[in-house]
Amino acid sequence: MIKSGSLSKRGKNNPKYHRYWFVLKGDVLSYYENPGDLYFPSGTIDLRYGVQASVHESDKGKEHSTYFDITTTDRVLHFKADSVPSAKEWVKALNKIIFRSHNDGDGVKIVLPIVSIFGLEESPVLEFADTFRLDVLDQAEHTTDEVSQFMIGNVESLLNFLVLLLIL
Repeated sequence: MIKSGSLSKRGKNNPKYHRYWFVLKGDVLSYYENPGDLYFPSGTIDLRYGVQASVHESDKGKEHSTYFDITTTDRVLHFKADSVPSAKEWVKALNKIIFRSHNDGDGVKIVLPIVSIFGLEESPVLEFADTFRLDVLDQAEHTTDEVSQFMIGNVESLLNFLVLLLIL
């Protein structure tokens, strides 16, 4: 079990929130009427079909919201936590599971707009693998991030390819 606790969930056809006991285990978020009876869930959400979890915007801003959503390929599910920290913890845990379910195995797919990359260099951190570092500009927040230590088979070929893309 990764996380468990009480949340309120808005129904698919009913706009009212109903309180359930939630259990996040593996790639599944299950919810129960009674926290003492975890044998028969009222429902389950398969997070392999998840796109993202995000905190709702409220009148006071995202920093003060207890509402959050889970977006799947089929629909958007709405939840309410008991506190702002609880909502943030659930969103963080859910996004980790969603990310992991989409990136199982040895590889991770990272999509970055080429125009956001402003720095690229070899970064020999590990003796047994070729690594490089990308410096990326976050357009939404106007900040820079270092996306570091990518391990790949042939770093020289990748670096040459990325330099060509950056020049164009």
